[in-house]
Amino acid sequence: MRLLYALSLLILLGMCASAVLADPNSQEAKPWHVYLGDVRTTYSECAPDPGCNDTCAQAQEMACGDVINPASLVANDQDWYSWSMNAGDQLTCGTDVINVGDNTDTYIELYASDCATLLTQDDDSGPGFYSMISGFTAPYTGVYNLKVRGYSGSSTGPYSFYASCGTEPPPPSNDLCADAIQIPDCSAGSLSGDTSTAHNDYDPGVPGPSCTGFPEAGLDVVYYVNLNAGDIVDMSYLQQNADTAFYIVTDCSNVSGSCVAGADQTVPPDPEVIHYVASATATYYIILDAYGTAAGGPWTLDYTFTCPVTQACCFSDGHCEMQLPGDCRQMGGTPQGDGTTCDGMHCQVNPTRPSTWGTIKGSYR
Repeated sequence: MRLLYALSLLILLGMCASAVLADPNSQEAKPWHVYLGDVRTTYSECAPDPGCNDTCAQAQEMACGDVINPASLVANDQDWYSWSMNAGDQLTCGTDVINVGDNTDTYIELYASDCATLLTQDDDSGPGFYSMISGFTAPYTGVYNLKVRGYSGSSTGPYSFYASCGTEPPPPSNDLCADAIQIPDCSAGSLSGDTSTAHNDYDPGVPGPSCTGFPEAGLDVVYYVNLNAGDIVDMSYLQQNADTAFYIVTDCSNVSGSCVAGADQTVPPDPEVIHYVASATATYYIILDAYGTAAGGPWTLDYTFTCPVTQACCFSDGHCEMQLPGDCRQMGGTPQGDGTTCDGMHCQVNPTRPSTWGTIKGSYR
């Protein structure tokens, strides 16, 4: 039911390019955001030439948007890469997994053109033990140098490296639950959009367990609907370029703990489907997501929110409740008919037979 890892590696912001993907089994998996809008070409590390990029002076040249894949660290190794940026460019760069099961413990350091001025550094901001620098604004126009090393001298293994220098477009207006777009209750219809510029703000697998069965590290947007207990939700969601996933929560600050329904069982072109009956009257947030790290793209959502019609239900003690006819009868009440409400309804009070009724009746014999 999962896409092959190699295939998932191609899905970043809906673009076919070798890129970075988190190990879904990592105990340190967490939401993160990679904007690779300027992805161009993939190159291998210049190794196995001895010492080909072991110093800043020998840094392997690349361009903004290029991906180095495959690359690897050996004991006490350091790999240098260099590229040019314009002042004001927004940099996102980092290391990531190549094959499922990899989790090389990397550390990255960004230096100025003099190879000595440390501009910024990172250990574990990427997935697992991988490193990522994001939101860095280039202070000058010129060459920048980056060193990839192991967290310790014994940290070895494969990795991929990417550098994106484009100015990130703003995310969709409903990138966060605070700005979620309302879908009318008791309605049916279709929505479409694109998550390519969204962020990975929510993941039901963090801390888990995930209501979809998997961590969802894709780019996500949020809608909401107000439901009454008993309302029926039927939705079908499909992303064209990603391994689709979506879920319904009641508390966006606790996605794992408040998720009431989720789906991640198929791969495109088959949509994910949710059927859910609301257990309580509340606001429900619908988070459209994807499985692959930073995966997103064009999507469609078909929905039907069915609100069963209630009617006045009278009980023997004279009180009235709005209930479905079947529920009314099960509760011992009497349905009053379609379109009736409890406003102004006068329910007949049935007399209660006194406990002495049999004795009194017998006295007349």
